[in-house]
Amino acid sequence: MAALVCHEDGALVVERVPVPELGPGDALVRISHCGICGTDLHHVAGRLGHGPLVLGHEYSGVVAAVGEDVEGWVPGDRVVGGPGLGCGACPPCRAGTPHLCRLDPVRGGAGNGSWATFRRVAAGQLFRVPHGLDLRTAALTEPLAIALRAVRRGGVQPGDRVLVTGAGSIGMLAVAFLVELGAEVTVSEPSAVRRGRALRIGAREAGEPGPTAVPEGPYAAVVECSGRVEVMEQAVASLARGGTMVLVGIGAGSRPAFDARQLTLTETTVTGSVDYSRAEFAEALALLASGRLPVDDLLEPDDVPLDEVATVVPRLTRGEIAGKVLVAPGSGLRGER
Repeated sequence: MAALVCHEDGALVVERVPVPELGPGDALVRISHCGICGTDLHHVAGRLGHGPLVLGHEYSGVVAAVGEDVEGWVPGDRVVGGPGLGCGACPPCRAGTPHLCRLDPVRGGAGNGSWATFRRVAAGQLFRVPHGLDLRTAALTEPLAIALRAVRRGGVQPGDRVLVTGAGSIGMLAVAFLVELGAEVTVSEPSAVRRGRALRIGAREAGEPGPTAVPEGPYAAVVECSGRVEVMEQAVASLARGGTMVLVGIGAGSRPAFDARQLTLTETTVTGSVDYSRAEFAEALALLASGRLPVDDLLEPDDVPLDEVATVVPRLTRGEIAGKVLVAPGSGLRGER
């Protein structure tokens, strides 16, 4: 099969690799669409050390085969890949948050390997795509679940004034979800094209970061998606008393310094958010199926074949693209089976 391999120097090369072999409990999924996320960009830029690997974890597809002992799935089922399985025994796993597994943390999250014709996945990670929801839109489930969890951890209520810093794909999805909740959203983002898209989605304001990096508050919550230290530090001061800042963006080497006295006197909360629970993933999938989100503004209109991903990555890094870019591994490839 064809796979887009990211090498240690960041080079992206389409290569022929074996179709994964299935073990007990596995499923083979033919990939329909897979998003390009910020973590993928970090890998390509060399900020995360790795050997040759196939990226891509925001995927949708169709079951092509199942391994031994797999029940409930048959070839032809339309699916998206959800949370990892974890150990299944520790308190976070029993609570439905296997991404916080204490004993087997490597298995948390949706994993990588979807910039390819097929991928192997533990069948327990699969979620069925609802009738009427197309696979292209369903590929938004994973990043939407991340945004949804971040907003939930911020305790946002309808009518709250909320600041979203950084309007990449997760930030943009957070804006869409916040607008759906009835929050009043302000966006801080250096890219003009992304600011414009955020306003189309429903943000009340969208400004370019200035000397203070973030617009003046107070905000009930900040959803921090930029990963920039100066933004994190300044956003704390923009919170209302009792407000919460949720850190979502992971900047390389981020080490923000917060004023402990200010946090104490204002009862301000700074917390992190990573991945999602199984319930939140299911909620994100149902929200996409409901048709209540502006999907046309959240997705770029054209799919990208494997051999064109390398040309898109620099534009994403520079903030020239506002919507989620989807890779279609079967597009433009001949003889794939």
